[in-house]
Amino acid sequence: MKLKILSLFALTLSLSICTVGVNGQNLNPNKVTYPEYSAVYRANFTFPQVNGYKVVVCDFHTHTMFSDGLVWPTLRVAEAWTGGLDALSITDHIEYRPYRKYTNNDHNTSYEIALSAARNSGLILIRGTEITRTQKTLGHYNALFIKDANPIAVEDPKASIVAAKNQGGFIIWNHPGWAVDTTYIKEFQADLFKDKLIDGIEVFNNSEFYPRVVSWAVDMGLTMIATSDVHGNVESGTLLEKGFKRPVTLVLAKEKSAEGIREALDNRRTVAWFQNMLAAHEDVAKQFVTANISVTKVDSDTKNNWINLTNNGSVVFKIRINKQLYTLPALSSIIVAQPLANGNVLKSNFENFFIYENKTLAHDLYFN
Repeated sequence: MKLKILSLFALTLSLSICTVGVNGQNLNPNKVTYPEYSAVYRANFTFPQVNGYKVVVCDFHTHTMFSDGLVWPTLRVAEAWTGGLDALSITDHIEYRPYRKYTNNDHNTSYEIALSAARNSGLILIRGTEITRTQKTLGHYNALFIKDANPIAVEDPKASIVAAKNQGGFIIWNHPGWAVDTTYIKEFQADLFKDKLIDGIEVFNNSEFYPRVVSWAVDMGLTMIATSDVHGNVESGTLLEKGFKRPVTLVLAKEKSAEGIREALDNRRTVAWFQNMLAAHEDVAKQFVTANISVTKVDSDTKNNWINLTNNGSVVFKIRINKQLYTLPALSSIIVAQPLANGNVLKSNFENFFIYENKTLAHDLYFN
């Protein structure tokens, strides 16, 4: 009888061991569950305030299957949230909808589908659309902060842009150099500029940088924009492998809201960030650098001051000081030797920060 009792106890103990996992988690020995493949965490960006403004990370040009994109609107939201964005605009084409047979809806549908998911994740969703005409002569334009995309779908391209402006839209000239041999302003765009119908311009789109467009933005007082223009999915693994972040526009806003973003865009307080490069109006660029880099003297000897440069933000800076090029990675520090004869100023050129066509930011750094 004792032997039977002991055998029953051993069997019970064996079953207990098989069904209790790490930290007491119950396991079914015939079905083992592993972590999901999709990301469920957010990769946050870190930036100090810039002259009192919050840095809001935005992508103003994306597509879903309600035009020529390949994903559902809620996936676009999830992708933006896990990628660290604060704000997103889905700008599906009005004119180009190759999947219309399967998505026979009006032009606001992708926004309406995405809105609940955006609210649930705390992502700011900006209503937008893309006005898409012949690239070589007319071009493509994003209209942000519109109220209804349907009245913008008119045959005349200028009338379409005017309709968006009449709704309070912010108009961006998209990828001026895409599908053409160089960047140029044609008669149609010149007419739009004359009538002050263009507010911003993409200096970077997807994988293309347009140095000449930086000078157009400065000369005409346009807001500089960088976007992903993503149609498929953002390849986070590829970005990680290449050491880049998703192309975005860093908006210096009074508050983290749609209204705050719009006010900043109207006043051209943006930094285009792409492929570890930056572009901005010079005054904004200087404010951004000053806020992100702290400078401290840590030691001195008979020849040099030894200076600590700390990057308090998530961008990378390439800085030439005393003819030597330094890389200051995100959220990192470097030590620089400064000859005593040069005083308390580091004559610096930020070689990955464009302020005009082929011109990068010269901005001195001071220490005590």
